[in-house]
Amino acid sequence: MNASTAPDLDPTLALLAAAAASPPWQSPPAAGPRVLFISLYCFKSFPVRGFHQLTRQCGIDSHAILFKDNLTNRHTPITETEIGYLKAVVRQAKPDMVAVSVLAPYVPAARRVIRAVREITDAPVVVGGKHPTISPDEALSYGDYACKGEGELVILDILERLRAGSRDFTGIKGLWHKDSEAKPVDMGQRMLIQDLDIIPFEAYGEPQMHFIEHDRLTTDDPEMAEEEILVMAGRGCVYMCSYCVNSLLIPMNRGNGRFVRLRSPDNVIAQIKDRLERQPNARFVTFNDEVFGVFDDWTKEFSEAYLRFGGPNFNCELVPKLIKEHNMRALVSAGLDRMHFGIQSGSDEIRLEVLKRPGKNVELLEKAKMLGTLGIQVQCDLILGNPFDTADAIEESIRLLADMPQPLQLNTYKMQFYPNYPITERALKEGYITQADLHEDKVADNTLYNFVYKPVVTRLDRKTVLENCVYLIPWNTALVWWLAKRLCERNNPVLGALANVLAAWRYQLDFCENPALVWLRRLWLVSKMVATGNLGPLRRKLARLLARPA
Repeated sequence: MNASTAPDLDPTLALLAAAAASPPWQSPPAAGPRVLFISLYCFKSFPVRGFHQLTRQCGIDSHAILFKDNLTNRHTPITETEIGYLKAVVRQAKPDMVAVSVLAPYVPAARRVIRAVREITDAPVVVGGKHPTISPDEALSYGDYACKGEGELVILDILERLRAGSRDFTGIKGLWHKDSEAKPVDMGQRMLIQDLDIIPFEAYGEPQMHFIEHDRLTTDDPEMAEEEILVMAGRGCVYMCSYCVNSLLIPMNRGNGRFVRLRSPDNVIAQIKDRLERQPNARFVTFNDEVFGVFDDWTKEFSEAYLRFGGPNFNCELVPKLIKEHNMRALVSAGLDRMHFGIQSGSDEIRLEVLKRPGKNVELLEKAKMLGTLGIQVQCDLILGNPFDTADAIEESIRLLADMPQPLQLNTYKMQFYPNYPITERALKEGYITQADLHEDKVADNTLYNFVYKPVVTRLDRKTVLENCVYLIPWNTALVWWLAKRLCERNNPVLGALANVLAAWRYQLDFCENPALVWLRRLWLVSKMVATGNLGPLRRKLARLLARPA
C-alpha cells in the first residue's frame, strides 16, 4: 500500500490551531482517554515535551516520562530499579496509548523499555522520531505503529480515535503498521507544518511529568534550575551534509511543503518570556537551529523586537557559509555573544567532497575574524576520528585553528556512522567500516560512550598524534601550540608520546573530572595567583563560597 505525500490541505491543521489556542488543564480530566509519552536519554526532548503540552491543550489526560538523560560519553546503563520506576508510572497512568520517541542510538533502549511497558499494559505502542522516520519498517520490530515524519498531526488523529473509543490506528496517514501477514503497510507521511506558530510551546514544569535517572524518580523538572533556556526558532536546514540526518530528510520531504520554516519573532520571544518566568536561574538563551539569523527580514524583525524586550544574551549555531555581516550586526545589537561555528574538517577537500559541507578555509577564516571584530565568541566544532581524514588533513585543521581569532573555544566530536546516511554508505563501500559496525548495539555504544572525541593514546602514528594535538587546543597554552606546530613539521616519537599523555590528562581532568587531577589543577592555579600577586579571582571565589547558605 502507498499513501500520497503531496502537501494537500490537511484538515487536522484546524485541530492543531484550535489546540494551540486552548489553555492546558492544570488538573487532569476526570474521564476520557489517557496517553503516555516517553523520551529516551534526553531530558530536554523537544518532541515529548511538545506532545505532552499539545495533548494537555486538547483536554486529554497526558503523562510524560523522560527516561534517562543525555550525559555525553557518560551515559549510564538502564538499571532494574529504573525499569521498576518506569513500570510504576505506567501502572499509575493506565494509558490507552503509549508513544516513544526514538533516535538510532537508542533502539536497544527502546526495545527494553517497550518490553517493560508491555508487561503492564496492552495499550498500543506508537514509535516516532528520527529512527522510525528513516526506517519505519525496522521500527515496527519494536513498536505497533511507526510515525514517519513530523508527529503533531498524527498525534491529533490518534487522539480523535481514542476519543471515539478505538485503539485501532490503522489508516492514519503517516502512521505505518503491519498487515495481517506481518508486512509493513506504507502510510506515507504528513505534510510539513508550514505555520509553526500554531504549535504549542513545549511543557516545562507542568503536571504529570516524570524524570528517571540515577535510580531516582522525580516529578521536579530539572530544567527549571538550569541557567540555559534552549529554544528552537524553526525547523529544517538548507544543506545536506553527508553525516547529518538532513541528508535523508530533505529528499524525503521534496514536494511536501517548505522544509525550512521559522516561527515568527513574536512567537519565539513569547516562549522565552514564558521560560524566564519558570526558570529563575536562567542567564542565557541557546537557539538550537540550523538557520537562525540567515534570512534578512526575519533577522531584522527579531533583532529589533528582542532588543525592545531586553532579554538575556543568546547564542546560536550556523553554517559559516550562511553568515552575513549585516545580520550578525543586527543580532549583536540584540544580545548575540557566542556562535557555534561548524568547521568539521580543516581540509577543504574532505569538507567539500566527503562531508558535503560548503565553505573553504579562506572563507571560514574570513567569517570567523568578522565575528571576532563584532565581539562574538567563536566556538568551533570539529569532527575527529574520521577515517577519511589523513594526517595531512589533520595538519590542515591545526593550521586553520591557529589562524582563528584567539582565545579559541573548540568542541571536538567523534565521527559517528548511522545506518543509511550517505557518509555511512561511502564508508562501507570504501572498506572503512563493515555491516557489523552498524548493528544497533554497536551504534548505541559508540554514541553513548564515544560521541565526544576520546583520545587514542596507545598509538604513535602521525594522524593519531595530530588528532590528540587538536584535542589539546582548548587548553590554549604556549606548550600545546608549540607541541602541535612541531609535530606538524615532522614526526617525533618522544613529542608524540607527550601529546598522547597530555591528551589523556585533559580527558580525565576536563571531561571525566577526575578528583585528583581537578585538585592538582586548583593547587597549581592558586600557586600561580600567589606567585604573580593576582589574588583577585581567588578572593572573589572565596567570597562566593562564604555567601552560600549553610
